[in-house]
Parts: sequence; C-alpha cells; structure tokens
Amino acid sequence: MRSLARSLGVFIACAERRYAKEASEQLLRLFWGERRERPELKARALYEAVIARRLGSNLTVSAADIVRRAEQSFATWPGEREVKFRDVVHYQIFEEYMRQGKTRVGTRTDFGEAVARIIPDEL
Repeated sequence: MRSLARSLGVFIACAERRYAKEASEQLLRLFWGERRERPELKARALYEAVIARRLGSNLTVSAADIVRRAEQSFATWPGEREVKFRDVVHYQIFEEYMRQGKTRVGTRTDFGEAVARIIPDEL
C-alpha cells in the first residue's frame, strides 16, 4: 500500500511539473505576441493584457486582480519591488491548477521553480 501511495505521489508530481511547464510556455508565447502587437504596453499593463488573453471569457477573476494578487504575494516581501512577469505567471498557473480540482489543498511541486525554468527573470 505504501508503494502505491509513493507511486501515486510521483505521478502527481510529474503531472504538476508538466502542467507548470506547458502553462509557462503558453503564457510566454502570449507575452511575446502581446508585446509584438501592442509595443506601447509596458510592465503591469502588458502583464494584464497577457492574463486577459489567457482568461478569455472565463472572468471569475479579472486580469488586473491576478496581477495585483501576484504583486501582493511576491513583490512585497521580504522587500518591496516591482512585480515581474515571472511572478504573475507563477501566481496565475498555481491558481488555475488549484481551481481545476475540488479536492486540491496544495501541490507537491514548487511551481516557482518550474516557472523559473521557462520565464526569464528580466521580463
């Protein structure tokens, strides 16, 4: 029984890493598309446009709320700094993932680490 639980945990962690990787890649493609189409957008406005495109008509939360929550989660502690695209992606995909399953209470994967492999820090 213990072996089955361990195997299931490995399977879940692999699925989470795959989800984080694919979602990060999709958001990065959206980022470059928005940047190409609307070069006047910078930082926060650009991030909101990317998230709005990702959300589409699924407006249970606004893109501005996602960016604000990412800022509150990642850019205020331990010291204040500007929110980065990597922060927004991390927050967005974690929230998406958690909303997909009614019984999810957490993850086995560090989504931040998975996001950092795809999203450059300087964006």
